[in-house]
Amino acid sequence: MSNPDKPRSTRSRSQSLSASPPRQKLQSGAQLDRASYAPRRTQAERSETTRTQLIEAAIKLVRANGLSGLRTVEVAELAGVSRGALMHHFKSKHDLVVAVIRHVNEISRIESARRATLAKRADKDPIKGIIEDAHDFYFGDYFFIELAIAMSADAESRVLKRETFQTSRTSRFSVEAAWIEALVATGIPKQVAENVLAPTLSVVRGFSVRMLLQRDPEQFSHLLKLWHSILRHYLDSELAPSSKKRGS
Repeated sequence: MSNPDKPRSTRSRSQSLSASPPRQKLQSGAQLDRASYAPRRTQAERSETTRTQLIEAAIKLVRANGLSGLRTVEVAELAGVSRGALMHHFKSKHDLVVAVIRHVNEISRIESARRATLAKRADKDPIKGIIEDAHDFYFGDYFFIELAIAMSADAESRVLKRETFQTSRTSRFSVEAAWIEALVATGIPKQVAENVLAPTLSVVRGFSVRMLLQRDPEQFSHLLKLWHSILRHYLDSELAPSSKKRGS
């Protein structure tokens, strides 16, 4: 008969202790804050992300298939969202394309303004900056999307042209004004700056359209370097002291 007053064995105590839950590690206040207050996106932020995904998907499809080949079903699939989500943001293909034009113009305007601001620094070559900025725009997807609309002759495209013309005009004129300001900030007279900018944009734009007939990036790169050299000679001539001009 067992003795109820007999103490439990050491083994029983050991088993009891080993069965206790593991001790939790202490966390710092910062860790607790991060765990308790992890940032969460708002509904508006999630909605804006979806809208941007749809616009970027549409840009890729227009570049690949042209405006007439744009299908909203394919846009939703490429963006990874439902057709209902697309319809929530854009009631029609027309609304989507208008949003695309506004988006690409705003993105390019912001980037060009940033580059023009940097070009004001003494260690920068503003002429090179203009050529590179124009090249990135006119040889990129954004310009070809607008070109696709401009080249389309159907009734839908004519409506799009009317609705997006002012957006494109405002954006590009804003870019031109930013570069004129940058050139003037480096000591170039405004009239000379305009003489530099206008033909440069025309030259780069012309080469980009020629890409439809001849894809020769090495040749275009060579010609743009030649144009840069021509502009440097023109600026040296215009900015030379008056006495030196008379003696030449």
